[in-house]
Amino acid sequence: MKPTLNSHVRSAARAAAGFTLIELLAVISIIAVLAGLLVGLAPQAAARMKESKTRAELEKLVTAIESYKAKHGVYPPDNVTGRDSFGTPIVNPVINPLYYELVGLVVHRQGIGGYFVPTGYEDSATTRLDPDAQVRVNFNRDGFVNAALSNNVRRLYHHPFNASQHVAISKNPDIEVLVAPVPWPLKDPKFPSPIATAGLEAVNPWRYVSSNPTNNPTGFDLWAEVIIRGQKRIIGNWKN
Repeated sequence: MKPTLNSHVRSAARAAAGFTLIELLAVISIIAVLAGLLVGLAPQAAARMKESKTRAELEKLVTAIESYKAKHGVYPPDNVTGRDSFGTPIVNPVINPLYYELVGLVVHRQGIGGYFVPTGYEDSATTRLDPDAQVRVNFNRDGFVNAALSNNVRRLYHHPFNASQHVAISKNPDIEVLVAPVPWPLKDPKFPSPIATAGLEAVNPWRYVSSNPTNNPTGFDLWAEVIIRGQKRIIGNWKN
């Protein structure tokens, strides 16, 4: 007996229905495997992104510092807090005047009663840097290399920064430092905050040394300490 047209249609429909179900199960299995892989790879991808962002900003800062040197003939000064018994400078790399040296400062009221204001800032109580009360207290010096009177600002080197690249570590006036793009982890006893002031524990400053640098003896050391997946990574302008 010949199969009827209806039997062919029913057989084809059953085959199609069965094949679709198998396909669906296979796709679900593949999606589950891929999802598992993605979940496992996500932390690694995040870690690579943090390191990549930090290295990219490092390169930009290195270029800015070299441009500064081309303008002034010296690298920006650092924060020398004293000297050891051999006369070697002792440097605080965390709190440094690098931000101000790279943006440049305008000198107001030269001499006694004079003060500095970063270029691009309005002259106000929060922006004025007194040579003794602010500059010497924070950076152990009474002035800056990259500073000029208002009628001679053309001599300044000026590198623009966006708001996320610098943070005030004190108020009235604001004392600014350059910060890495990866914040410091909070409340991790393994990694004490570099800025212990309440409310600033997540600040992660760029470290800078130009007085007797360890890794680049003829230049400067610039680096960030980044905590990635529970490990401290030092990303600097030398091979590491």
